[in-house]
Amino acid sequence: MIVVRRGRSRIDASRASDLDELFRPLMSSRAQVRGSSRGGWRPALEVFETAEALEVVVELAGMKPDQIEIVIEGDVLSISGHRPDPSTCLHRSYHEARIPYGAFFADVLIPFPVEAEQTEAAYDNGFLNVRLPRTQGRTIVATRTRTDGDAKEGGNA
Repeated sequence: MIVVRRGRSRIDASRASDLDELFRPLMSSRAQVRGSSRGGWRPALEVFETAEALEVVVELAGMKPDQIEIVIEGDVLSISGHRPDPSTCLHRSYHEARIPYGAFFADVLIPFPVEAEQTEAAYDNGFLNVRLPRTQGRTIVATRTRTDGDAKEGGNA
């Protein structure tokens, strides 16, 4: 489906996307904050929580599931891989080039305890969906134990 918007100048539309491109590297990943030397691009993603899980949706069009690596280490979910450039033509004159190719990565902070062994991932229609189920709380029932003092008091009564 093609959406055509009328009444908005091309300059305003391109200015907003240019600002997004400018600030994306500054806010895109904890890896850069931690000083990691990983290069590459960061895919668009959504992270949200439900009552049952943390859900991560990553836009990774044009890939195969075996080209994507998902790692949970401590409280960080790392998604990485390599999207190959499908073009075989070496001599190209771009008019616009906004589809990144090559190595990519995204680190997502896991804000609460999860069951890492029960994590599920599915890749469909260019979207990677990762579901990290919340750790279920345990109920601990306290029981009263008798001590020597309790036994003597109970015998006197």
